[in-house]
Amino acid sequence: MLFITFLLLSHLAAGWTFDCGVNFVCDPSVESDIYLQMAHMLDEAQCEQFCQVGHPNDPCKYFTWVPDTAPNVPNCFQMTECVEMTNPRHGEKSGAWSCEDESIFCGAISEPPLPSEKEALWICDHGVHPYGGPGTVVFQDVVCRSSCPSFQYNNERSLKSDIVVSSSCKYNRFSKKSEWSAAFPGNVLDGHGILIESASANPVPSCGCQDLVLKGSIVEEVGKVFSCNNQLTVNQEGDTVIPDNTQCIFQCSGTHMFDLYCLMGFWSEYGLESAGQISCYEQTTTTTIDPTAPTAPTDSPTDPTNIATLSTFWPTAAH
Repeated sequence: MLFITFLLLSHLAAGWTFDCGVNFVCDPSVESDIYLQMAHMLDEAQCEQFCQVGHPNDPCKYFTWVPDTAPNVPNCFQMTECVEMTNPRHGEKSGAWSCEDESIFCGAISEPPLPSEKEALWICDHGVHPYGGPGTVVFQDVVCRSSCPSFQYNNERSLKSDIVVSSSCKYNRFSKKSEWSAAFPGNVLDGHGILIESASANPVPSCGCQDLVLKGSIVEEVGKVFSCNNQLTVNQEGDTVIPDNTQCIFQCSGTHMFDLYCLMGFWSEYGLESAGQISCYEQTTTTTIDPTAPTAPTDSPTDPTNIATLSTFWPTAAH
């Protein structure tokens, strides 16, 4: 009798689109603990109705349709949850019984963030965008990932610049709703040293830079302009500290040398380690030797045969 009811509800529909379609295939494996039942249906519309009828008491939450099967061969599978099928090969497609059931999907992790060169975003499989308003739907088993060169492992400094952290939409059988899973690995710190707990807890992880500490202090020179949007500080060791929200411009007598700023975990001027590198002039010492001197010159400043000459030159090229 139940099967006859499905026949009456169904209709043939070429190019049928599910009311709440999933853009990947939910694994219909009968040996899984989320499998409910299977049957042979005339078309995908009937397969969808097979899952929809009987709610809210019907345990079917997701279904998978397999086209072009022989008569009486099961082609409609019901599941309580959705786990992505790794390699679908037969044109399978899946859907949920209703997009109004908030327990079967995760909501947006946050409103769409403003563009920023110092924040990492979560990028999800299947082109799913996890940012949006109340109507955003992220189905179960969608995996999202975030990465930034300044991510580090907790209590472990890493030289790697390809640390990737992931978080997925998973069904919680205790709370009976879908939630963003704990981040994996679970010991990744963002660019500001904050532990990344999940996609929803950390929707825009910091992708800033570690403070740039330059040996020594920046000195004034004739014709030099080193201007920053923030006041620079000098630490107890006498070194110049530049935080990642600082942008600076360096010019020599009107010639642009370089801009200094943090971009996605990297400082723009690679290899800048000393305040002395921010200089328009380089001091070198040359030695003039008296050919009549009986002995080789010494480094003593009181030696009259050792004449020090201060030489200045203009840098040949900007960085």
